[in-house]
Amino acid sequence: MKNDDFKKHKGEFLNQLVRRKGIKIKVLTRAAGFDRSTFYNHIKQPNLSFAILAKYGAILNHDFAEEFPEMKAEGNPPAQAAVSYEDLEKDRDSWKEKYFQVAELLHKCLQQQNKR
Repeated sequence: MKNDDFKKHKGEFLNQLVRRKGIKIKVLTRAAGFDRSTFYNHIKQPNLSFAILAKYGAILNHDFAEEFPEMKAEGNPPAQAAVSYEDLEKDRDSWKEKYFQVAELLHKCLQQQNKR
């Protein structure tokens, strides 16, 4: 496969990147929300969608817009680093606390309104 053809074949580029990074397919696909068999279908697609590439990019901590500049023009945000489980728990707890604060305020307002 010529270098220009390789750059045009998004699925093959994804495959090579995954092999270089050494991440297990099962781990990658689970984190991206795909099945293993879907990954193998994706790497066969020369015109793999930028949305799918962005999902893989977020897990692989790779911005595919570097290889495919048209990806930025399409409006897809650059890939972000994968978030740890602990960060997700902290974020969840933060939103949970905010929810309870708002619920308390609402309860107090309703109690005051009922007293009138």
